[in-house]
Amino acid sequence: MSFISKLGKGLKGAMNAVNADEYQLKGVKAKCIHCGGSHFELGTAQLNTAGLTFLNLDWANGSASLLSCKSCSYIMWFATEPKKIT
Repeated sequence: MSFISKLGKGLKGAMNAVNADEYQLKGVKAKCIHCGGSHFELGTAQLNTAGLTFLNLDWANGSASLLSCKSCSYIMWFATEPKKIT
């Protein structure tokens, strides 16, 4: 394999990696409401309630999905998990 073909293959892989951190919800691409960025880190957070915490049953609480903007670090909360754009 020549240097040029290896370089082209590497650049193609790098371009695919650029979109690896973009997400969508119900067909709409996620966009940061603070800076307009489109690259995010996906996370989850537990939604604790006073009643279940009092009973020591925090594990029974629901959770939310989070998208943290890689440009400005603004965190957006979602009830359903965003899908990664491939």
